[in-house]
Amino acid sequence: MPKPSPSLLHQQIGPFFVSLGGTGEIGANLYLYGCHGYWIAVDCGQGFRPTSTGETQSVVPDLRALEDNGIKIQALLITHGHEDHIGALPWLWQQLNCPLYTTPFTAGLISRKIPGNNSRQRKIHIIEPLQSYSFGPFTGEWVPVTHSIPEAQGIYLKAGGRRIYHTGDWKLDPHPLVGRITATERLQAIGKEGVDIVVGDSTNAPKSGWNASEKTVRQGLLNCIAKLPNRVVVTCFASNVARLSSLGYVAKATGRNLIIAGRSMQRIHQLARQQDYLPDFPTPVPLQDAGYLPRDKQLLVCTGSQGEPQAFLAKLAQDRTHQMNLEAGDHVVFSSKTIPGNEKAVLRLTRYLEHKQLQILTADSHPELHASGHPGQEEIKQLYAWLKPKHLLAMHGEEYHQQAHCDLAQQLDINARLPAEGEIYDLSATPRLAAEIYSGRLLVQGEDLVPWGG
Repeated sequence: MPKPSPSLLHQQIGPFFVSLGGTGEIGANLYLYGCHGYWIAVDCGQGFRPTSTGETQSVVPDLRALEDNGIKIQALLITHGHEDHIGALPWLWQQLNCPLYTTPFTAGLISRKIPGNNSRQRKIHIIEPLQSYSFGPFTGEWVPVTHSIPEAQGIYLKAGGRRIYHTGDWKLDPHPLVGRITATERLQAIGKEGVDIVVGDSTNAPKSGWNASEKTVRQGLLNCIAKLPNRVVVTCFASNVARLSSLGYVAKATGRNLIIAGRSMQRIHQLARQQDYLPDFPTPVPLQDAGYLPRDKQLLVCTGSQGEPQAFLAKLAQDRTHQMNLEAGDHVVFSSKTIPGNEKAVLRLTRYLEHKQLQILTADSHPELHASGHPGQEEIKQLYAWLKPKHLLAMHGEEYHQQAHCDLAQQLDINARLPAEGEIYDLSATPRLAAEIYSGRLLVQGEDLVPWGG
């Protein structure tokens, strides 16, 4: 496939779509849309690469193709606040040098990632969901969806006479516990307008059926923890405010004191409290005071579900913290699933925990302890019944996730394509591969980015 010509990127109408991250892997989401030579980006996330020792390294998309092809990003639209969608901002936003648009909660998370940088802080614009915004030839509208973090959004784009729905991360949960439910009436109305193309989340496309609700997980956690003696440690994704809310509920219902550990967990807790997402939440006991409590009155919620070596659970398992010591007979509950690529790191962590004679409970053996934030096949079918799209570009997943998504779409008579990173698709008619640009990764080392050899 030839390198794109200036006429393709800057003179032809488009719209065009290209992924510089988030296709062929889970993470590093960065998607570009262009029309009449005007380009916008959706999300700017970091990815993760396992090392030979089972640890993980952070990587971010390489923006070399923008300079090589004269692409200037005019606006950055953010769907939600997960690290695989905003985690590259500390390194890439200055290079993009454009205004950013998102919701209040996500803006709060981004501001905490770049504290003290007034020039970039001024470029954060708060949007109102279900309102239209203009970006050159594009019109954009954020559409609320349920996910495992507050204020997740799909984005409805119009450009060049085409209607595109970018799903972001989503699921259909009638009882998300925290935040708004999916705006189903608006999605149905969008479907009546006529959707040409869905750029869609493929993460759970191989999974049949529907996902469990957060309300179901709350009851599962209560039933499980109520039966456990001694200290209980629960690890989950820090950004899952609904899960944190449920654990506060469980602590009160079981007569335990809640303790929150891990910097990202504490940051999320503080932001959620500030934005009124945790009403009636118990006041956590400071970690340094937890040792004065009886073991059977402690419920510790902490980071580290993916085996990250510097997260609190790993430090606890290896006696690298002086604030608390786990004892034989304590329980560790993984209210999470392992992200592909983190299997070795999680296995190493569980071996440390088992060596300390702790009881480990996971969602593999106790499915009621976790619910995914991504749609299963029946949820995807429901969304497409509302939107009635003509075409699908399957993204956000490894290749087998994308292929399962395409197979499902084709069963629904939707023309489906499986894009790879760097492939430019012309969306002006039936999506077709028009050209390719460079796509790669840079390795995060401290405050620096260095070439990653693959």
